[in-house]
Amino acid sequence: MKNINKIFSLVFVAILTAVTFTSCEDEEKARFPQLSNGGFVKFVSAPEFDMGADPATASFSAMTEDPNGTVATYEVTVVGDFDGAPSEALAFGTTTTFPFDVSFTIADMAALFEVDATTFVEDDSFEFFGVVTTVDGVIYDGSTPSGSYPEGDDPENAGSWNGGNTNGVLTGAFGLLAAFNWEVSLEDPN
Repeated sequence: MKNINKIFSLVFVAILTAVTFTSCEDEEKARFPQLSNGGFVKFVSAPEFDMGADPATASFSAMTEDPNGTVATYEVTVVGDFDGAPSEALAFGTTTTFPFDVSFTIADMAALFEVDATTFVEDDSFEFFGVVTTVDGVIYDGSTPSGSYPEGDDPENAGSWNGGNTNGVLTGAFGLLAAFNWEVSLEDPN
């Protein structure tokens, strides 16, 4: 019995010693980074991304908002996927206030792309990209794939994540309604 008490006493002293020395660790090494709300723009409500199959009557209706109140500017560009579409993105709209209307008709897209409205046919689409600059200057870029590394000879930024900080898993998650990258198609919603 005396041996068991000695063993328990030794185990107790060992645990107490380990806890004591662990708690004396430098607290500066175990600090968590300061967290803050980012530049997140979302749709006010879930829009219908299939705008209708008939180009004569097709339209997209959606409003965006800044739920964190941290956005200084929100810029939206669009790339068209139709016969004769330019390969570069065109400026769709910019705002410094919310809610911001990102709605459009086919006539609006025809004017933006400088084509006749009859150019558009069923299954054509428009892909939108949002770029947010927060009040403290951080840029969240929906046009740059998340987690991509900078190309070229930029040793200062080599191996760092893009400035966008827009994780596709988070911004594309069901229910978040992120307005950083979305596609609207000329298709029947039914």
